Amino acid sequence: MPFTVDISLEHVGGPSAGMMFALAIVDRLDEEKLLDGRTVAGTGEINSRGEVGAIGGISFKVVAAKEDGAEAFLVPADNCAEAAAAAPEGLKLLRIETLDDAVDGLRALRDGREAPTCQG
Repeated sequence: MPFTVDISLEHVGGPSAGMMFALAIVDRLDEEKLLDGRTVAGTGEINSRGEVGAIGGISFKVVAAKEDGAEAFLVPADNCAEAAAAAPEGLKLLRIETLDDAVDGLRALRDGREAPTCQG
């Protein structure tokens, strides 16, 4: 490879950080940045096939994300109902089942297109 990959996991707090960790790697490798200056949060376990699984504590995570300035939150599909019930006003909940869904959702958000959400 024409570059060095250095991964540090000392501050990663459990499997629910997996999807966001994988997404950060995709963003670094993609020439077109996914966020375009937006603050986005998310969660979800991820397996070797890129499938995102449910996590615990989603109701606390969406509130904390909004308090930290997030405008959108990537939510595992199986956590959508709980996240929607707890989400503060103004936090867009992007529904994801795979890492590809997360990338597509962020591209849609960046480009001003609709993305699947937990609200319908």
